[in-house]
Amino acid sequence: MKYATNNLPKIIYWSCMTIALAAAFLIFKDLADISQWVIQGSRETTMAVWYNRIPLAVISMVFAVIASIVWFRTRAGIGNKGFISLLLIFAAFWASGIINPHIMMRPRQDDAVWVGTEEARKYVQTNESVIVYEIDGIARAHADQQVLRPHVAGGAPVNGKDVVMTYCGLTNLGMAYIPEIEGQKLDLAPMTQLENNLVMFDANSGEPIQQLWGQTEADVVAGNDRGMQEYPTFRMPFGKFEQAYPDGEVFINDYLVEDMRPKLWQNPLLFTYDRAMEFIFSTAIDFQREIEAPVFPTIEHHDERLPTKELIWGFDINHDYVAYTEQFVRENGNLVNVVVGGESVVIAWDEEYQSLGVYFNYTGEKVQEIDFHGLTGSGVKLPRVETLKAGAYWIVWANFFPQTDINRA
Repeated sequence: MKYATNNLPKIIYWSCMTIALAAAFLIFKDLADISQWVIQGSRETTMAVWYNRIPLAVISMVFAVIASIVWFRTRAGIGNKGFISLLLIFAAFWASGIINPHIMMRPRQDDAVWVGTEEARKYVQTNESVIVYEIDGIARAHADQQVLRPHVAGGAPVNGKDVVMTYCGLTNLGMAYIPEIEGQKLDLAPMTQLENNLVMFDANSGEPIQQLWGQTEADVVAGNDRGMQEYPTFRMPFGKFEQAYPDGEVFINDYLVEDMRPKLWQNPLLFTYDRAMEFIFSTAIDFQREIEAPVFPTIEHHDERLPTKELIWGFDINHDYVAYTEQFVRENGNLVNVVVGGESVVIAWDEEYQSLGVYFNYTGEKVQEIDFHGLTGSGVKLPRVETLKAGAYWIVWANFFPQTDINRA
């Protein structure tokens, strides 16, 4: 009995600290991006941790507090350095999964900064690729570097249309969505990545949403087709965007550019933090672009029909998936007429504006000529295909849509 009494504080301390660390590690492993550089978690595990993140956070914190109280009163179980080390590890795990993602990737769904093309020259290089959507002749451009960290950029609806650009640097993909499902507005924010593609969540419902699917996880599991409505996007160099849309607007990340983000003397903590995050993000994106393997070892399906980091223009119509390379379209006279999902489609490379576009062909005949804006030689203006993913990495596209056809002619 004396042995048990003497060791009781030690037993309580180690039991509580073990539970605290285990729960915090689960949060860290599945919800902190940095952990997934080396640890591959399953979708099921990640979703389970997400849905239970609040109970896990509370449980881990409660047991960490109990362990700390026992240690301060008895000094049982571990020395000073050991106790402080374990407490710091716990804090790092806990904060990395619960707090850091919301600071690291501050979304701009409703409060994005937009500037004209002339002012944008201070922040975007002439040859820098931008992701564009156009609404009734009004266009908005998003440079990859600018939209990388917020992942979500919107606000200031154009002609009554509320369109949000979502972006994943690991996929090299910007997708425009109307942020609502069946009339219910969504409040989108970054959550994590799965299989090298952004997972967002709706702050209103807490539901995760995979960028490439545009559906809540609950609807995916249930097999429902409902999701956000995609809006047509395309890529082009910023200099060409200026030419095509001299009155266009350009998204600028207010916590990236020097003349908008806080100065050192205004907020030294945020000043230092943002620069550290920029280094981490840019390093990850450089690796993703330059090495054959994906940065995060979370790709389940590997397709060797194209090089892993080949940029493709993929889309689907009626669940018929196809992917095109710029080289194929250019080698075929800059124009490909094809049927996808029972619909006639035109894939066209525009030399003047250096942009690959995909358009629905409702003319009833093959298109022989089409310009950047979708105007055919016969004077018919064709609409862009809204499901186009412009310039995505093949390895990610093929992982999510392994049934895809390549360069269909």
